[in-house]
Amino acid sequence: MGMNFENLLKRIMDSDSNIRHSLITDIEGDILVVSHRDGVTNYLSPEETEASLKRAASAWKGRKALSPKIGNGLYAVAAFEKITRITFPLGDENLIFVSLGSDAVRTDLDAGGQKQIIEHVLNILSRDPTKA
Repeated sequence: MGMNFENLLKRIMDSDSNIRHSLITDIEGDILVVSHRDGVTNYLSPEETEASLKRAASAWKGRKALSPKIGNGLYAVAAFEKITRITFPLGDENLIFVSLGSDAVRTDLDAGGQKQIIEHVLNILSRDPTKA
């Protein structure tokens, strides 16, 4: 399973050069696999990242409770001045977090923006065996 996750993150990272890093957590927000673009420094410390992921995982649990009425969550976007983080559910047990530079701080405007990246990742996930 871990190997599939690494391949999945590689495909996501390869899909757009504006993705800074991506990671997969379990449903509690504990990190399982991380993929990091070379030369990118994190804005948050490991502790801050961990706390942020746990909050996001908790929010997904809340959304899941509503799914019988409004359908399953497809993704959630948290946009900040420096980065945008997009969260995707991966099956019932995992979450994928994709972090990209915000348009305000980007220099590589030839790469995709938020909408294209969401489409890339949803396409990758729709073909992925770990999503069965």
